[in-house]
Amino acid sequence: MKYTLGLIGAGNMSGAILGGVLASGLCDPEQMIVSNRHEEKLAWLKERGVRTTTDNAAAAREADLVILGVKPQMFAEVLPQIAGELAGKCVVSISPGYSVAYLSGILPGAHVVRAMPNTPLLVGKGCTAVAEASGVPKDFFDAVVEVFSAAGEVFVVPESLLDAVIGVAGSSPAFFFRMAGAMVTAAGKQGLDSETALRMTALTMEGAARMLLESGRTAAELTRQVCSPGGTTLAGLTAFDDYHFDEMISQAEERCVKRSKELGR
Repeated sequence: MKYTLGLIGAGNMSGAILGGVLASGLCDPEQMIVSNRHEEKLAWLKERGVRTTTDNAAAAREADLVILGVKPQMFAEVLPQIAGELAGKCVVSISPGYSVAYLSGILPGAHVVRAMPNTPLLVGKGCTAVAEASGVPKDFFDAVVEVFSAAGEVFVVPESLLDAVIGVAGSSPAFFFRMAGAMVTAAGKQGLDSETALRMTALTMEGAARMLLESGRTAAELTRQVCSPGGTTLAGLTAFDDYHFDEMISQAEERCVKRSKELGR
């Protein structure tokens, strides 16, 4: 990549993005600069040859493409620190809620792109939704897609749909983890040790996901494929119906979207 990549913040998501970029060879370490107010969080990056600083403005000044890797609650503190360094540069927000129009008003002259990555980027299996950005130069937009493609698959969507992505991809890894935890606990009640139950659960989730991606069948078709008339799977699925599983998932996604919009206000 021809641009210098900067990240403001060195949390889990920033680490996942950087890990993907480094592993793919998209950028050399010296092409990147990362800022964080806690220097100890930068130590692993220094070891990899990435430039680091505790000065957000310095990171923004030296980079061409800047990813905002701070929590949305910190925008009010961080954005004024870097606003004067971003004119003519590309700025990527990975936080929910804040629109391109809002961020462009705070960061005058910057080319703003919104993206919604998820935590499986940490293991190179993530997915990221990048909002369409007609006013952003193509070279910058293509570079944003390249960065997120380094650790997963990228989907370009209208900005109006980015909140919907949060429920289906951004927050949903936690939903799967919660389900896995419940399955392990239930297996323990039947006498299965937790280590075995966790590994079997995770492998089953992984295999089921692969079937969804590769079989060409819908989730409903695959569900029916697993079910035998009068068998154990159908018996288990009656609990999903009795406890309104589909409604619960719908509510979870709706609440993610609602919270995103609240953060944006």
